[in-house]
Amino acid sequence: MTEYNKVSNEWLGAGAPGSPGRDSALPKFKTDTENFVEEAEAVMGRHQGVQPRFERTLQRYLDDLWLLVNNIEPGPERSYDGAAWTDSLIAYGGPQSICDALGAGW
Repeated sequence: MTEYNKVSNEWLGAGAPGSPGRDSALPKFKTDTENFVEEAEAVMGRHQGVQPRFERTLQRYLDDLWLLVNNIEPGPERSYDGAAWTDSLIAYGGPQSICDALGAGW
């Protein structure tokens, strides 16, 4: 999660939606996100049954990211891109709060 936070912060820091910086950073962001989702799902597969809410919210977070990068295109932000990003942040709160409560935050 820490490593992917760096990926997303780098992409967000590349400029406003639709800016040349953000658009040029989009291919790397998409690839990095797809790799992260694949890796995180592999880890989840090896550690099933950890905690139902953790698994559900983490999977929701991963699904939202996957949907975002499979639909986003260069140019101005579309409403559903922003909604997918916001929804992913809401889902992110599940694993984050559970891990924080266990002293394993990132």
